[in-house]
Amino acid sequence: MGPIVKITFWMMCLLCIVTPFLEAARILAIMPIPSYSHQVAFQSLWTALSQRGHELVVLTTDPLNDPSIKNLTEIDFHFNYKLLKGINHVEQMKYTWLSVERNYLFKFGHILTKNIYEHSEVRKLYEPKSDQKFDVVIIEALKTPGLYPLAYRFNAPFIGLSSLGLYSYNYYILGAPLLPSHPSNWEMKKATGINLSLWQRLTNFIQQWYHIYYILNDFYPEQQAIAEKYLGKNIPDITDIERNTSILLHTQQEVTSFIRPTVPNIISFGHFHISKKPPALPKDLAKFLTDVPNGFIYMSLGTNILMSSFSKDMLNIFYDTFASLPCKIVWKMDEELINKSDNIYTAKWLPQQSILAHPKIKLFIYQGGLQSTEEAIFNAVPLIGIPIIADQYTHINKMISFGVGKCLNIEDVSRENLKASITDILNDKR
Repeated sequence: MGPIVKITFWMMCLLCIVTPFLEAARILAIMPIPSYSHQVAFQSLWTALSQRGHELVVLTTDPLNDPSIKNLTEIDFHFNYKLLKGINHVEQMKYTWLSVERNYLFKFGHILTKNIYEHSEVRKLYEPKSDQKFDVVIIEALKTPGLYPLAYRFNAPFIGLSSLGLYSYNYYILGAPLLPSHPSNWEMKKATGINLSLWQRLTNFIQQWYHIYYILNDFYPEQQAIAEKYLGKNIPDITDIERNTSILLHTQQEVTSFIRPTVPNIISFGHFHISKKPPALPKDLAKFLTDVPNGFIYMSLGTNILMSSFSKDMLNIFYDTFASLPCKIVWKMDEELINKSDNIYTAKWLPQQSILAHPKIKLFIYQGGLQSTEEAIFNAVPLIGIPIIADQYTHINKMISFGVGKCLNIEDVSRENLKASITDILNDKR
């Protein structure tokens, strides 16, 4: 059973329970995080549900804007992308991910929650005099738990979605075991693994539990206060709402992570966004790749990591290495290169799935993002991972365990080890 069929099956099972048999459901879906990877993972779900006759109201930062979908209403929150301006994820590498969460991302979550409640179109849905009704409420289980009481407001079951692996506090609230040092615990970045010292495991334990304590005693209460401001004081505690989640769907499958114990209402899936027939390449890129006797390498660090965030010395390392290779390079760059080598093609945006499906691709150099990992697996493309933030370390470590990739730490990248890693993979006949 394919992932899109599997998830649609579970959704249909729930909808059959909460709605009269054979009646279409009215669904409210809220995906507030302004990141393309957080949105694209579920766009096919909205399409599939609407094609099956259900009516959807979707709050998203990346609307489909497809007029052929007649029963899908999208409320556009693309303006939230401006909140990301000025963020340098490369600079944040010096800190633990847990501290980045506490010192920046939770404040970001408060702003997102307020922006949604204050939007005029959303107010019309939840205001006391509103006659709007929904059969199920779907909310991204990430950074905005203050939105969960909307399920209570509409007296509807709550389904959580996550476009990456769950946080440990999600597991804790839902009653699943916590594993501070297990490789699946992506929050700890490089600190997890096997055969760790007692000191490292103890450090992980303390850091993890302090973070959960902070969330439940600081972040969640602030989110609760935001929700009460707009919905009233009589709403349930958001922790209780999360604890009673009907289904929590997340995209960290064992194939891209590591097996861990969980609970029945946590369901993983993946490869949901992948197109089996991606569109043709742009004409100029297709022309660049018409003559590639030695194949080509594709490099992209995703939508959140900008190459301009790196120092000039680091950019020169990549450029000099690429220019010296006997193959062509397709490189996602957010700024123009001066005196570009003939074997290098750059663009601010590239059709990644179409590139990874190209028969001449030999290597994908990437940041370890989950959707990119899934696309590489689907197209059987070897990998070099350069992890920067969040769950990227976990996915790259999993690919290394399969023998299909290598990892380079950005702090240690040099012309020598970058070229050696590329050469090793290009010459590996496996």
